[in-house]
Amino acid sequence: MTTPTSSFQLQRDVFNQSTYSQLRELWFRGQSERDAAPSLEAVKRWFGVDSSQQEKEALDEECRAIAGSALSTISPSHLVLPPFTGYAADLENADTIAAPFLDEVNRARQENEVEGAKTLLSLILLLDQMPRNLFRRHEDLPIIYRHYDRLAWTLLRSILASDQDLVEHSSMKSRTYWSWFLLPLMHSEDLPSHELAQHLESRWRQRANEPSEGPVADFGQNYARSAQQHDEAIQRFGRYPHRNGCLGRESTADEARHLETADTFGVTQNAGSSVKDEL
Repeated sequence: MTTPTSSFQLQRDVFNQSTYSQLRELWFRGQSERDAAPSLEAVKRWFGVDSSQQEKEALDEECRAIAGSALSTISPSHLVLPPFTGYAADLENADTIAAPFLDEVNRARQENEVEGAKTLLSLILLLDQMPRNLFRRHEDLPIIYRHYDRLAWTLLRSILASDQDLVEHSSMKSRTYWSWFLLPLMHSEDLPSHELAQHLESRWRQRANEPSEGPVADFGQNYARSAQQHDEAIQRFGRYPHRNGCLGRESTADEARHLETADTFGVTQNAGSSVKDEL
């Protein structure tokens, strides 16, 4: 039975601070709030850099053990979203679409602002990142793009519109943490969201007073290159051509030529393939 977001209630046995803590411990394992940049171990875990297939599968199983049940309870068979008519409409209705998750953030804020910020980060990781570890098959990617990404995007856009201080909380001033808030914007096929991500990246980088050399600078430069590649695709096509196949969209001749040599961010173009959208 499906339920619209406006009346949907999150299941407390899986949406709770224990789950959120486990999720953060997994994703930021070996990291501290004092660390200005992620460790090589963290980068390897997040992006699969130099990871063996066995290591990737082991991470997927950890993600599934922590996040699988929660994601299942908010899948399209349980939580029905309004038909997607465009990002402008989703932005106008962001508070309604993201209502169950906004309530969860507000519940945590009743404890204190730190818990609110941590809960928001946990939910962004749950909605935006965990599906990319759980749904790797080419034919499973639509559930990421059409369902979980919409939840992550509307949650973040709603918070940014109403209470940006929560995203910019002092406990999130390290790039290790705040960079994850930008990914729902980058994952969208919405140019204004990409422009907003660039604005926030620049603003937060200045506030953090990041050095021009060293690990922090290197990670920031790698992020900037990736963000630019994503932005260029959206500027040129208004969408990500590498998603056309799994979404049943017909590529234009220009997009087909683009896909012959373009970086598809870890998404293979063959049905039946095991993939991960590295956006």
